[in-house]
Amino acid sequence: MLVLARHVRFCLAILIVAVWLLAQPGLSTGRAVRAAPALQTIAVVGGQPDDITVDAHGRLVWGDLAAGTIDRLQGRRIVTIARGLSVPEGVLGLRDGTLLVAEQGFDRIDRIGPGGNRSVIYRLVPAPGQEGVDGIGRDPRNGDLLVPDSPRGTLLRMSAYGRHARIIAGGLGRPVDAATDTHGNVLVPDEHLGTVVAVSPRGRITYHGAFSTPDDVAVDAGGRAWITTLGDGGLWEMSPGRAPQRILVGLANPQGLTLDRCGDPIVVEQNTARIVRVLLSAKATRCAF
Repeated sequence: MLVLARHVRFCLAILIVAVWLLAQPGLSTGRAVRAAPALQTIAVVGGQPDDITVDAHGRLVWGDLAAGTIDRLQGRRIVTIARGLSVPEGVLGLRDGTLLVAEQGFDRIDRIGPGGNRSVIYRLVPAPGQEGVDGIGRDPRNGDLLVPDSPRGTLLRMSAYGRHARIIAGGLGRPVDAATDTHGNVLVPDEHLGTVVAVSPRGRITYHGAFSTPDDVAVDAGGRAWITTLGDGGLWEMSPGRAPQRILVGLANPQGLTLDRCGDPIVVEQNTARIVRVLLSAKATRCAF
């Protein structure tokens, strides 16, 4: 009887341990728990920085909402390359040195040449009582611009010079950015719907994930989409065929997002006025922008 009792107690102990292990996050699904990645502060830039891009020379460029400027990080210096903009929300760098800016205050898209000359390439129709265009993206396959007409809940596709504009998706909430994945789908964070809208090349619309005020999206060379969320200060990873996974929380109002050459996210924390890099790849600290 004593041996039997010991055997029963041993089996019960094994069962308790097994139940505890199954209850641990990540273990019940067979997946390892991902540790929070390290953050590298690239620069503290001051002002009210918002959307960010990488220019043709690999330098970081962003819009400052408070100052109405487009600024560039040049070594350790901050250089202003355009002034007098009304709420420069979206910014996009092209290979020829041109910058495209979504000017929310005037609800239009500006083109800033390498020499600083500026022109308006597309004017949207303002919606009374609502903020204007809130971002800009590009299709790398053909150079088309992807412009979310935020207050009207539509997504526009047009040439790089603002011509031949057409609506490719409608009936959205408030679309605020756009990026193209490796299959040609346009991914659109929608603040009001709280999801990422995917528009297929044939115009089919699907919805991916539930987010707390999604704001920016970027897609790396491997097809992973990175999404910032304002409601929880989050950074999310959305790999093809998998549910979105939050890898960071508590960022200080992550209003801007781009990727370095290793594909690691670079995020603008507007509340701290700093630009940070999320160190994920093995060579992240040595990777150029």
